[in-house]
Amino acid sequence: MRSTFNILFYINRNKQKKDGKCPIMGRITVDGKSTQFSVQETIDPDLWSVGKNCTIGKDKEAKTINQKLEHYQSELKQHYNRLVEEDAYVTAENLKNALLGNGVHETMLLKEFQAHNDEYAKSVGVTKSKGSYLGYVHAYKSLEKFVTQKYGIEDIAFKELQYSFIEDFEFFLSTNLNFAPNTVLNVILKLKRLIHRAINKEIIRKNPFADYRCKQGESNRKWLSKAELDVLMQTPMEDKKVELVRVLFLFSCFCGLSFADLYHLKWENISTDKHGTMWIRIKRKKTGTESIVPILDIPERIIEKYSNPKSDEKVFAVPSYALTRYYLEKIQAKTQLKTLNFHTARHSMISYSLLIS
Repeated sequence: MRSTFNILFYINRNKQKKDGKCPIMGRITVDGKSTQFSVQETIDPDLWSVGKNCTIGKDKEAKTINQKLEHYQSELKQHYNRLVEEDAYVTAENLKNALLGNGVHETMLLKEFQAHNDEYAKSVGVTKSKGSYLGYVHAYKSLEKFVTQKYGIEDIAFKELQYSFIEDFEFFLSTNLNFAPNTVLNVILKLKRLIHRAINKEIIRKNPFADYRCKQGESNRKWLSKAELDVLMQTPMEDKKVELVRVLFLFSCFCGLSFADLYHLKWENISTDKHGTMWIRIKRKKTGTESIVPILDIPERIIEKYSNPKSDEKVFAVPSYALTRYYLEKIQAKTQLKTLNFHTARHSMISYSLLIS
């Protein structure tokens, strides 16, 4: 869609020089928003025509000024038409920059993505979580690999993005990087959010991926059966660090806690009622809703034996997420269980109810 576009030349009578001449200015207006620039010429106010937007002098100097104004007008129209054809976001300011050669550069996809991530990092611990930030870092690295391997370049301009780009990127994530469907979805969604950011920043006018629909992977929630829980409970690990993760994983199975909730579990989240039953009361990190879970025999014994002796605050000395995943792979290899992750643990609470029934 073309914008309303207008060019006007005028003299600035408020800045009249000592010789009586006034500077000639240009005003560019796009969709009602204007910006001014200096033509770098001065003229006697009596020789300026407001109606014609030019000088009415007959001498060589006046003719040179009018030629310069015509050149500016022609250049601006060319820049405007070019930006419209490229589906770029046309503003008065970027037309002025194009005319004067100030800051004329293409805004690049990866550079803008990195700028987004740098801004996002500053909000970690305030309004954003570290996990969501790392998700954007992961998406950036995946996009960087795609641009490098697919196009053989270090970055790509926003104006070069076409619908085929996101289709090829999705294929690359699935085949070259072997990402699971939901991982592909998460990365693609972050790219689409970056495109909306670019539109809001007036980097581009139109979303090149507007008609693209992200494909939701099949939801395949897994949990451990009673028999699988038995195997996990009856297979201790020789390495103390790996054994700790096995026990914490079981605690999560019994109490339905996610890794983040287990990691942040504090003594203040545990209370005992008048009947002597221990309870966990914690706000889930993911949803902010309160989770109330009874601590029965097995998880109670885990707390007694494996609670963190070095902390008066956190219940367990939970390793980092990366280390926990590494240790779970070792446990998985020894137990021959197919899927061991904290999504599995959290959704295995129902199996635990079968185990104790």
